[in-house]
Amino acid sequence: MDEKKKQQKISLGIVLILIAAALSSFGQLAWKFGAEGTGTQAIILYIVGFLAAGAGMFFMMAAFRYGEVSILQPMMSLGFALSILLGALFLNEMITWYKLIGTGLIIVGSIVLGVEGNGEAL
Repeated sequence: MDEKKKQQKISLGIVLILIAAALSSFGQLAWKFGAEGTGTQAIILYIVGFLAAGAGMFFMMAAFRYGEVSILQPMMSLGFALSILLGALFLNEMITWYKLIGTGLIIVGSIVLGVEGNGEAL
């Protein structure tokens, strides 16, 4: 496989894992709303959460066809960063300096792994 096709394959894996992380975060948000709901509304939110999280797992499995697990799996941590943002936007959760620093480290780590995954030297 030539270098350009290899890079495209790795890039596709990274895009798929980012989709997986986002779907996982949205699924967890739906579960949180479901936990606070009652009756039919709660059941619907739980189902939506399971569908989103399940779709996220599908995208994660697909991503593993195109890249190294040692690079892609840690990038799923971007879902945690997204969850902090979703919590602030939809649940009125506070974003503290500790959360900002932790989220920054997650993002920097994912960027470093993405650079390595694309074969670029630092």
